[in-house]
Amino acid sequence: MAGRPLTIELDPPTLARLEAAATAAGLSVEHYVVEIIAAALSSPGVAEGVAMFEGPHDWTEANCRLEEYDRTGVSIPLEDALKTFDDALEAALARKR
Repeated sequence: MAGRPLTIELDPPTLARLEAAATAAGLSVEHYVVEIIAAALSSPGVAEGVAMFEGPHDWTEANCRLEEYDRTGVSIPLEDALKTFDDALEAALARKR
């Protein structure tokens, strides 16, 4: 693989997940990351431009919850999820007032 070196710093949980995923795929961590980046950059329509009125999304919490579900199979009841959403919406609206 010829190219310019790139150094990134990952927190320990992210690095552990990356190493586990690379091992499961039978690849080195470096090769696995290159494949992920290539796939992400070549997928048309996945990350279209963000609308002018919409800020960028931080998917960190959602990804952590999805990983937790994948690991445990335990989900959040719909009523709890909707309550969390409603509370966050009310808080955001209160900040705008």
